[in-house]
Amino acid sequence: MNESQLQKLLEDFQDDALNEAECRELMAWFDEDDSRVAEFADELRVGNALVSLHMMDSDHIPLAVRDSLQKADLASDISRKVRQRIESRAQPLLGDVELSKQLLTKWTSLWLVTAAVIALFFFLPTQQDTDIRDVIATVQNARNFNEISTGDALRTGQVLTLVNGRVKINFQSGARLAVQGPAELKLLGPNSAQLRRGVATVRVPGEIKGFLLVTPHQRVTDLGTSFGVDVDITGNTAISVFEGEIELEDHQRLVGGQAVAVTAMDETAHEVPYAIGQFLDTWQVSFGVEQLIGDVRVASPSERHSPGLAEDSGSLLLFPEREDVHLMHGFVVDGIEPGTYQRPFRKNTVKLTEDMQVDSFLVQYNPVRGDSGVVNQKFQGELHFDRPIVALILQTELLESSDAKLALPATEFRNIFRRGINDADMVALSPDRRVLRVTLNIKNGVDQIRVLVANDNNLKSQ
Repeated sequence: MNESQLQKLLEDFQDDALNEAECRELMAWFDEDDSRVAEFADELRVGNALVSLHMMDSDHIPLAVRDSLQKADLASDISRKVRQRIESRAQPLLGDVELSKQLLTKWTSLWLVTAAVIALFFFLPTQQDTDIRDVIATVQNARNFNEISTGDALRTGQVLTLVNGRVKINFQSGARLAVQGPAELKLLGPNSAQLRRGVATVRVPGEIKGFLLVTPHQRVTDLGTSFGVDVDITGNTAISVFEGEIELEDHQRLVGGQAVAVTAMDETAHEVPYAIGQFLDTWQVSFGVEQLIGDVRVASPSERHSPGLAEDSGSLLLFPEREDVHLMHGFVVDGIEPGTYQRPFRKNTVKLTEDMQVDSFLVQYNPVRGDSGVVNQKFQGELHFDRPIVALILQTELLESSDAKLALPATEFRNIFRRGINDADMVALSPDRRVLRVTLNIKNGVDQIRVLVANDNNLKSQ
């Protein structure tokens, strides 16, 4: 960082005008050399930032910062401790570690300064401004919940109380949370929330990690995963890990297929039988599937990665596949416009006219092997998404050629034959492109189609 860049950060800091990128840049600069903390404190003494620190009250510190400080047993006088570590120029901050080893065994003095910078970044100097908080998430969809609507911005400290209905939230970090009423959820930060009661599914796609969900008796940190949490009216908490790994507050780790429960009487979480039933609705909503009608259901977490092994003679299965896939213009599909699609396709394929980010879903009928009662059955279903469907892949050749890009890694399709749809099958895309109606007349083999939906972070096609 050169002198002019540092000067700009100092000026923005003193003016309470640091944006998130600048805040991260400053923290990275601290991490490179601890001695820079003292240098920064010297510069602050020249400016007016310490005035704000003297005014600071613990209620003005962002909830996520305060919560972290409390966990380190440093909350007895937050404003005094933060102020002391910024103002104390006589000794390097690392000396504070020697003076209070017992308190700071888990938290370095640098974290205290980091907390102070974050607190100042969010600090709101006047009482009339205390309700103005930074946007940390948006509502992807809301069903039977009138207090908020799709697209609404959500802010630090905001509380959502659902009598019924359900809401899907996209956090700035990239985490997705779906909650179902009756529930009460408080937003703590761009990568954290508190579930006071209710059922919620958290999914953290890609390489994102670190989302924190606080419950009355437990703190759950994702390590690249999806999990469900059920908090009853007394605060008793059940946690099931669907995919990946999580860490509890005592550093206990759980992986997919494990579940624990914890109550006010428990000192630690204890393992219980794995459960998915109460989370199926929020699991579905977390992928942006608003509603399924007819003979169709979303594949469970254990089925999601193995379409070739998932057999169901009574239902069509909807498999969430890859998310946020970049498709180049010219990518070949069977259809992009509303209307009805049937065989024969012949060579009536189309190409995407622009680059786009998509989420992929696979619709499949794969009956139980040897089930003689499935021949000549007819299945009908409606798939309602919270985003527009941008393309359909309906024939065997295009399904196979798109597997590498759109199927989940290591998905095995060798046990599946006669992919695509048959002569008597019909697929209809609604005018608003959010509803897909599927009619499959089952003969033999496995019917499959692929549905590409606009990624919820890139809705240019709406």
